[in-house]
Amino acid sequence: MSHHKSIQEEVAEAKSMFPAVNVPTSTPSFLIATYQRTPYTKIKMTLTFPDGYPTHPLIVNIDQDAVVPPGLKKKLEKELNTVAMEQPTQQVRAVWERLISFVDTNLFVPCWKELRQCVEMVQKSDAAAAKSKSKQKQSTITLYDSKGKIKLSLHNEAYYINCNITIDPAYPDFSAATGGKSCLLELTSTNFPKTITDMMMTQAQDIVRRMQEGLSSEKAMNLSNPVKVPKKFHLNIDEMKEKYKARLTKDTISNIKHDTEALKKVTDLRNKEASSVRAPGDNGYVDHKALAKERKDARRAIQKLTAEEKAADEQLEEKELAWKLEEQKRNAGYYDVYIPTGGTITPQPSLYVLVTFLVQKVKGLVVEMCPCCNKRVLPVCPDELKSIYNSSSSSKSDKQAKEMRKMKPYRTYCGCWYHKSCLNTLLTEPPFGIECPNAKCGRRVFHPEWPGDVKQLEREWAAKQARLREIEDAMGFL
Repeated sequence: MSHHKSIQEEVAEAKSMFPAVNVPTSTPSFLIATYQRTPYTKIKMTLTFPDGYPTHPLIVNIDQDAVVPPGLKKKLEKELNTVAMEQPTQQVRAVWERLISFVDTNLFVPCWKELRQCVEMVQKSDAAAAKSKSKQKQSTITLYDSKGKIKLSLHNEAYYINCNITIDPAYPDFSAATGGKSCLLELTSTNFPKTITDMMMTQAQDIVRRMQEGLSSEKAMNLSNPVKVPKKFHLNIDEMKEKYKARLTKDTISNIKHDTEALKKVTDLRNKEASSVRAPGDNGYVDHKALAKERKDARRAIQKLTAEEKAADEQLEEKELAWKLEEQKRNAGYYDVYIPTGGTITPQPSLYVLVTFLVQKVKGLVVEMCPCCNKRVLPVCPDELKSIYNSSSSSKSDKQAKEMRKMKPYRTYCGCWYHKSCLNTLLTEPPFGIECPNAKCGRRVFHPEWPGDVKQLEREWAAKQARLREIEDAMGFL
C-alpha cells in the first residue's frame, strides 16, 4: 500500500507542477498523459510503473499517430527513458519536464515527418551529379529547431538559389509570428534574373497561403499559377459546359410540380372571379349579391395564395443563392477538406509541398527544353541569361541585341517555358488555338502578351498576309 501511495503522491505532485499536462487515466500500475503546445503538437504517452519502482525505472511509451511519426517516437522514447533511468526519484516529474521542454522549444514537432522527407529529397536531388563526379556544388538543407528555421541552398549546374523557410509556431495553421504564413519563405541570394525569381517566389508563397486555407496541394498549385488567363478565355469547352450545367435535383422537380399546381389554382380562381352567378330556377336571373361574394372570396384567395407563393419563392431564392456561393467556393477548391463540426476549413501541411516545388523548379527549369525548337530555354551561363533580360529592357537596336531578345524565356499558362521567338511563331501563325507541343502537357498555350481570342489572331494574321501581298505586288510593279 505504501508503494501505491508513494506513486499516487508523486503523480499528484507532478500534476500540480505541470497543470498543462492532461492525465485522463492514472493507476498504481500505469498512467496515460497528453501534452500539447498547439492542437497540432499533441503527444500522448503511457508511463508504466514496474515492480520495485523507483529502483527499477518507469517505462515510457509514446503513441504513434499523425503528429508523431516513427522517427520522432523512437527519438522521444530513447531520450525520456534515459531521463527516467538517470533520476533516482520523482521520475514522473523529470520525464514530463523534458517532454514539455522538447515540445515548447522545438518548432519542427508538427512537421517532423515532412522535414525528414524534405531532407531525403534534397539529398537525392544531387545523386546524379554525385555519381558523375561533377564539380557542381551540392544542394544542402540546414535545420535550426529552436528557431524553426530551415536554410535551403539549391544548385543545378551553374545556377543556384539560397532561401530561408521559417515555420510558424502554430503550423500548419498560422499566427502573427510569421506575418500570417504557416511557412514564411525569404530569398537570400540567387543568380537567376529577378523576373524569374519573383515569379518563382510569389507562386511558392501563394501555394502555402492557399494550403493553410484548406486547399489540397494540387488545387493550390493550379490556382497559384502566376500567368493569369482573361475571363473570356475558355481552356476546355466541355469543362465550361459541365460548370454551368443546370442543377436538377428532387427539390427542383418538387418545386416545378408545386408551381404548376399553384398556377392552376390561380387560373381556376380567376375564372371563378370572372364568371357570373345565376340563381337556380330563376330562368337566368343573376344573383348579384352572391356574385359579389364569390368574386370577393376569389380575390382574397388569390391574394393569399400569391403572398404565400411569394414568400416561398423568396426563401427558395435565398437557398439557391447560398447554394451558388457554396458551389463557387467548391469550384475554387476551398472545400477540399471539411470539418463536420462547424464547417470550418482545416489547414493543410505545406512544408513538403513548398520544398518540392522549389527543388523541381530549380532542378527542372535549368535543363528545360523549349517545346518548339527542342533547345535549352536557359543558357548554360547565368551571366548570358542576365544579358538576355538586360537586352530586352534596353533600347539597343543592333543585330546581337535583337537575337538575344528572341531567346528571352517566357512561361506560358500551361507551365512550359518557351523562347520568345518560338512562342510568337506558335501563337501568331496558323493553326491557332493549338495545344502545347510538349508531349507531357497537351494544354492550350496562352500568354497575356499575346491575344487569347482565336478570331483576333486570325484577323491579325490575315491583315499581315494582305500587307505582304501588297508589298510583293509593289515590288513586282517596280
